Amino acid sequence: MNRNVNVLLAITSVLALTLVTASAIVSARPEQAPIYLGASLFSALGFMLLNGLWMHSRKRKPKPLIDRHAPVTVIMAMVFPLAIILSAVLPLIAPAGDYGLMLIMAGIWTGLTLQSARAALKS
Repeated sequence: MNRNVNVLLAITSVLALTLVTASAIVSARPEQAPIYLGASLFSALGFMLLNGLWMHSRKRKPKPLIDRHAPVTVIMAMVFPLAIILSAVLPLIAPAGDYGLMLIMAGIWTGLTLQSARAALKS
């Protein structure tokens, strides 16, 4: 059960990141669209790479976010995709803004859930 829930959390976060990226790209100027796409992709993948290197240098192993013995972690972990999905509304409300930081934060949270799913599959 632990593996399936962490993988489901990662899939939900990836879908939420896709939604917020699409929302930002649709409301962006044409020259900002590739920047937004790169910010969301590279922040998620960069987090996984850099955090993995940092944890390896500290001789630590990543742990799954959702633990079977602590059911409250399911509710706590739902905050990541929920916050990402709720932030997808911002570019539609105010299309003239710059949403690069929002995409970077969403990418980092998605990278965290992806790393959690990878750790759950290894254990």
